[in-house]
Amino acid sequence: MPEDGIGLVLCLGNPGPRYAMTWHNAGFWTADILAGEAGVSFRNAGLFHAAVLPGGVHLVKPATYMNESGRAAGALLNARGLTPSEMLAVCDDANLPLGALRLRAEGSSGGQKGLRSIIDVLGTDQFPRLRLGIGPVPPEVPLSDFVLGRVPKHLEERAASMARRAAECVLHVLQAGLADAMARYNARHDPSFETG
Repeated sequence: MPEDGIGLVLCLGNPGPRYAMTWHNAGFWTADILAGEAGVSFRNAGLFHAAVLPGGVHLVKPATYMNESGRAAGALLNARGLTPSEMLAVCDDANLPLGALRLRAEGSSGGQKGLRSIIDVLGTDQFPRLRLGIGPVPPEVPLSDFVLGRVPKHLEERAASMARRAAECVLHVLQAGLADAMARYNARHDPSFETG
């Protein structure tokens, strides 16, 4: 395991079928791909649904709504005896263009309510996060309406492709560490994500 080993991958979203194909659930899409490829299933554990990836890393989807993600994060870290730096949060980011991935070792919430909740509950922003770009937000659409809006049919494949790349990135973090994954995925450009 890399020196900065991750013991928990916390993928953010909103529970229930109503939100399954909304932009805010990009983290959940990534979790489902990771679980599917590993052949593991999620089990209901109260504040979250959890699976264990090969190697013992916990893969988790909070059962709380996005803006209460910190409750699940705090409970998980306490239960597993992990520090915030051993948790990788995976979430959508409306400030990034559709398809872009940004992996960081720490930082602010950038307005993402799930990250903000985690920072508030843990009292620190010193934890890794992988953001999946879902922007740009049309100027006439309120941010809350956009992130809770359904992915348009013509963008479904691009959204799915981004989630697959995000799952690859998570696995790379687990196998090679944050620095190596940042160098590979933050700089990588996929022309299929160009708008127009």
